[in-house]
Amino acid sequence: MTRILQQLGLSIVMAATLLAHGGGEHLTGTVKSIAADKLVLETTKRETLTIVLTAKTQVVKSKAKGDLKDLKAGDRAVVHAAKNKAGQWEAEEVDFGPAPAAK
Repeated sequence: MTRILQQLGLSIVMAATLLAHGGGEHLTGTVKSIAADKLVLETTKRETLTIVLTAKTQVVKSKAKGDLKDLKAGDRAVVHAAKNKAGQWEAEEVDFGPAPAAK
C-alpha cells in the first residue's frame, strides 16, 4: 500500500511539473540583440532564433522579478518558449543574470 501511495505522489508531482511548463522548450544561449517585441538568441547549438516577446512574457533576473531593460547583447539567457499559431517561438519566460550570492 505504501508503494502505491509513493507512486501516486510521484505521478502527481511529475504531472504538475509538466503542466507548469505548458509543453514549451527551454532555449539556452547568448543574446545577440533585443528589442521591445523580439529577442534574437544564439543557442548553445549555434542556432540563431528570433523569439517573440509579448505583454505576457515574464522576466526573471537572478531568480527575482526582472526587467527586459536590464537584458543586453552578450548576456546568457534561458528562454522558456513555445511555438505560436504562426510557427514563431514565443517567450513565456526569459531568465538571465547570475545566481544571487548565498546568504
